[in-house]
Amino acid sequence: MMTFIKRLFKSRGVDRSIYISVVILTIFGIVMIGSASVGDTATYGASYATKNMIKQIVFVLVGYAMMIFFTRCFKKKWITSKSSWFFYFAGLAAMLSCLAFGDVKGSYAWIKLPGGMTIQPAEFMKIVMILFLSFHFGEMEEMCQIPRALTKEKKEKLQIKKLFYCLLKPLMAIFLVFGIGGFVQKDLGSAMIIFFICLMMGFVTPRPYYSKYKKLILIMMAVAGILLLFGATFILKPYQLGRINTWLHPLEDAKNTGWQLANALIAFSSGGLFGQGFGASKQKFGYIPESHNDFIMAIIYEELGIIGLALIMIPYCIIIFKMFNYAIKINDTKSKLILYGIGTYFFAHLLINIGGVSGFIPMTGVPLLLVSSGGSSTLAAMIGIGIAQSIIAKYNRDQLKEQL
Repeated sequence: MMTFIKRLFKSRGVDRSIYISVVILTIFGIVMIGSASVGDTATYGASYATKNMIKQIVFVLVGYAMMIFFTRCFKKKWITSKSSWFFYFAGLAAMLSCLAFGDVKGSYAWIKLPGGMTIQPAEFMKIVMILFLSFHFGEMEEMCQIPRALTKEKKEKLQIKKLFYCLLKPLMAIFLVFGIGGFVQKDLGSAMIIFFICLMMGFVTPRPYYSKYKKLILIMMAVAGILLLFGATFILKPYQLGRINTWLHPLEDAKNTGWQLANALIAFSSGGLFGQGFGASKQKFGYIPESHNDFIMAIIYEELGIIGLALIMIPYCIIIFKMFNYAIKINDTKSKLILYGIGTYFFAHLLINIGGVSGFIPMTGVPLLLVSSGGSSTLAAMIGIGIAQSIIAKYNRDQLKEQL
């Protein structure tokens, strides 16, 4: 019987370790959201922790349904030139519509719904950009092959068109979404993650056409980095410079701008190997406001120590490794880029969240996927997992057919 079940599961092709990792992260996240929310019950009422847990359970259940749907139904042929541009402009429109709902802590990143619910379009835009670039850095170049039997003039014209459609057009799309996210919405964290994902997808595309442009982009990035280093005071806005100063000197203004980071560092310093014990965090009682969101890692480390960190890192590393490992194996360019993009998406969130909370990099306010409280990030992450599992399942089924 067990052999039959294993063969049936294997015939579906999905990677079980990815599913198990998602289940561990989501359940652990729900429990820790409840624990972290206890610190705010004096402000928001005795049922605050329970409400946050119930909300996250609903988000996770809806996320599971969407993950299974995309695992079973997603087809890479859905991503065409028309569909990619449609979802791109729909995503931009959703991001711009946030301006009509006012700011939340200085950022115009949320669409407010009745009942206090909110949607953060930038979270879904990360998945949209992965799919968008999987076509434009993959199939588009293949569709723009230039025949050899042409005159020199016709070849030059076609090369210019190819450059526009395969490189300049997607680059303009990337910079536009980065500009809207970072400077219009003032959500620099999400904008940086989108840009990082797009950059990595550009570098890992196996199409030979892009090789020379990768070197050019590296040079441009080096120049931009030098300009930013020496001209930061002229390029960055005061609140952005303030975040960098807080990162470099968290105790300089510990009672004001450095309050969250300073208290997060205190939480990390008291965690040790086993932590203070589940529910025993002191920093969640008003020292780290809304600690169930972006700063939940500090509470996890304070309560559960290195063991708690391992409970986060191991499932994340499995997801990221599996995405990259399957991306290396799969030959289809579009599928390869989607897996690289989703792996980079999880890696970027992990790096920026833990790096920011622990003070290794400037804090930009991004959630810890599947663990932090939040519907948009949870749903987007699970949609990404579903799309990846669909591609992985097809690859595994094809491999099984070859073995049989």
